[in-house]
Amino acid sequence: MMRITERGFTLLEILITIIILTVGVIALTSAFSSGLLASTDVENVDLALNIGQAKMEEIKDTAFASLADSGPTVDANFSNFNVTVDVSEGDDPMQADVTVAWNAKGGQASITLTTLVANY
Repeated sequence: MMRITERGFTLLEILITIIILTVGVIALTSAFSSGLLASTDVENVDLALNIGQAKMEEIKDTAFASLADSGPTVDANFSNFNVTVDVSEGDDPMQADVTVAWNAKGGQASITLTTLVANY
């Protein structure tokens, strides 16, 4: 009797390998895309914090009697960001809230910074 040794791969083995590789590539592509979106979100939050801090510096340089609400106004350098200032009236110290809002994936995102300003 002659014995035939099997060599090579069957069609079924090749199809299973292709399916496993395809699922792996799709998972990696999805992970990279999610990482890219998360990176963009972090950049927007960082930029919004910097815009808010710059507005806080403007408030710090404003005379106490001249502090007033403003906004929402579009930031001069970054048109995707709106800045709103809310100042509590009549109190000493006054509370100033700076809210920076921007369009994010899935809707609107915002950050609010709060400080107290005293008349000294």
